[in-house]
Amino acid sequence: MARSLLIFIFLSFSMSAYSDFLGFKTSKTRSRIPAITEKIMNLKIEPGPVFEDSFNQLIKSLEVTLEEEKLFCAGESADNTGKVISNEQKQVCFRELKTFYLEASDAVFNQKKKYLGVIHEAQVKKLNQLQSNMRTEIEKSF
Repeated sequence: MARSLLIFIFLSFSMSAYSDFLGFKTSKTRSRIPAITEKIMNLKIEPGPVFEDSFNQLIKSLEVTLEEEKLFCAGESADNTGKVISNEQKQVCFRELKTFYLEASDAVFNQKKKYLGVIHEAQVKKLNQLQSNMRTEIEKSF
């Protein structure tokens, strides 16, 4: 049993290394989506137009980059070095692109959720202040 497990691990490792050697895997450093995702996650959340403008610019950049990388994975455009992806690598490229895009969409969701929490907190604070002012005015008038 242990011998079978060792053989399986060895074969898995050697096939992985062999497929990378033959060029069936694409380089994950080629995609710009992880860098944009990182910027989105590190964006300082604060109420106001500064955050919204920065966030919207990053989302637009993410969308443009995704479309560019879709074209590359489909073999319809070249990368920055002028290389067009081979037919064998298209499926792997699309899988990596899907993984990166899912990570980016999770980051966008989490940042939007945090931002809505910050806005909600500010609105509740403002509402409490209005109620306090109203109570004070009522106390004074009667």
